[in-house]
Amino acid sequence: MKKRFCLLWALLAALLLPASARPYLHDLDIRVVLSPDGDARITETRLMDIDSEGTECYIVVGNLNGSDVCDLEVSDEQGTVYENVGDWDINLSRERKSGRCGIIRKHDGYELCWGLGESGRRTYTTSYTLTHLVRGYNDADGFNHMFVAEGMNPKPDHVKLTIVAEGLPTDTLSEEDAGTARLTTENTGVWAFRYRGDVNVVDGTIVAESSEPFSGSSAMIVMARFDKGMFTPSATVEGSFDQVRDRAFEGSDYLDNSSDDPFAILMFLLTVFLLPLLLIFGYLFYVWRARKKVTKDLLWYRDIPANGNLQWANDALNAFRYFGTDYNNLLSACILKLIDMGSISIEKSMNAKGKTVQNFVIQSLKDADTQPQLLRMVHDIFKRAAGSDTILEPKELKNWMKQRYNQSITDRFIQTLHTKTSIYQYSNQLDEVRNLFGLKKFLKEFSLLDERHVQEVSLWKDYMIYATLFGNADQVIKDMKAINPEYFNMDKVAEQMADTMTLPTIRSVLHSGTTRAAMSKAEREARASGRGGRASWGGGGGFSGGGFGGGVR
Repeated sequence: MKKRFCLLWALLAALLLPASARPYLHDLDIRVVLSPDGDARITETRLMDIDSEGTECYIVVGNLNGSDVCDLEVSDEQGTVYENVGDWDINLSRERKSGRCGIIRKHDGYELCWGLGESGRRTYTTSYTLTHLVRGYNDADGFNHMFVAEGMNPKPDHVKLTIVAEGLPTDTLSEEDAGTARLTTENTGVWAFRYRGDVNVVDGTIVAESSEPFSGSSAMIVMARFDKGMFTPSATVEGSFDQVRDRAFEGSDYLDNSSDDPFAILMFLLTVFLLPLLLIFGYLFYVWRARKKVTKDLLWYRDIPANGNLQWANDALNAFRYFGTDYNNLLSACILKLIDMGSISIEKSMNAKGKTVQNFVIQSLKDADTQPQLLRMVHDIFKRAAGSDTILEPKELKNWMKQRYNQSITDRFIQTLHTKTSIYQYSNQLDEVRNLFGLKKFLKEFSLLDERHVQEVSLWKDYMIYATLFGNADQVIKDMKAINPEYFNMDKVAEQMADTMTLPTIRSVLHSGTTRAAMSKAEREARASGRGGRASWGGGGGFSGGGFGGGVR
């Protein structure tokens, strides 16, 4: 029995050992040094576990489009420099390949090869020159290159690519960086594709790094754009770099809607270089004078301004702020408006535990075609998130707004919500603006009303909506209950609009989801403009270099 047990363990060990001892690539570090003429010296350092499998390691460099590979050098962790034999013979034994390297020329590129040598923990450093990496275009210089091929075996656990430029004149470098041009987000744009990770311009260099192990379909494609004058590429291409970028963006999650705003650039230059403090104080004085004009001798306004257009009202409030904008109160006011219209209701029901709960129920939107666009969008998001049962739970709304496949809807919603306004736009609407601020004053001083003189009860639901927009709904509802305590018992819709349990939760989730979506949209636009960030899994078309394969064989 004992012999049989030992035999079983030996058999299991024999079966498991080959699987666990296969070649393993822990880390792949790539350093690319760009020369002024656009050539690149590429150094790849591999930290690997090598066993008895295979005879050589190789790198695939294809799709060269007129570039060439030369000056191959290989060394290992002991400092041994491998002999370059030129044309490589793949059929030689492991012993004959040991300490040697060479190149296989193929119809579409090269394979850079070297012998594995001894088994164990190994570090191989491979260097080669790639000509014409940076090419000249009509509007810029740059490249779109696959630095790590798809289908490598073994696949790397971690990849880091660093790109520096040398020999370009600059007066801003330290002694350590002498002879190396400092790449910045102002003169360099970067994008990346086909791996999970990031790409950024960091400390004068381009750094692309994976955040998780490569899969069978992973690769590392990096695209870079350089301002004219930084390089003098020996290879030029007809057309613009924008065409290269547009092709690479196909199938990616980059947004191709970024553009340079001449007015924004002018304002930036003015702000940075021409008396920024004077501009700030000038702006504050401008807003103060406009606010004074609106609020001078301001009286109560008891009606609803601008035909109840909530977005117009919020835009006007934002225009007359000293700093910043606010859209959360507008969203809350839209929810109350939908409740007032009967498009949302708060209904009680029994849950699975037999407890009475209040549910946020989405009804149809009456006369949807005639409703303001923002109101339609809020209702549409609620309806989609609620699903077929029409009951909207906070977690449903949160999850819906986080899903990437709902991104196009949330992007349009953010764009509609975040309208840009200025005081100048209201120069011909002074009376309407004064009415808006008069209503705000009226609701702020609502407690001064005497019940015997209240004639606007029919407008109280509108007042609740606008008090929400102004940010003082809690106080106004409290004053309403003090003036007419029976109102909320007699009007079911008003009671729902004053709900203090279900509404705040939905509001909070919508506000946080909207903020998160706006930040995501801004981050994607920054990535699309070349300022770095998360790499795109898809896209990257039109790349040079790389191909399929590489590793140990």
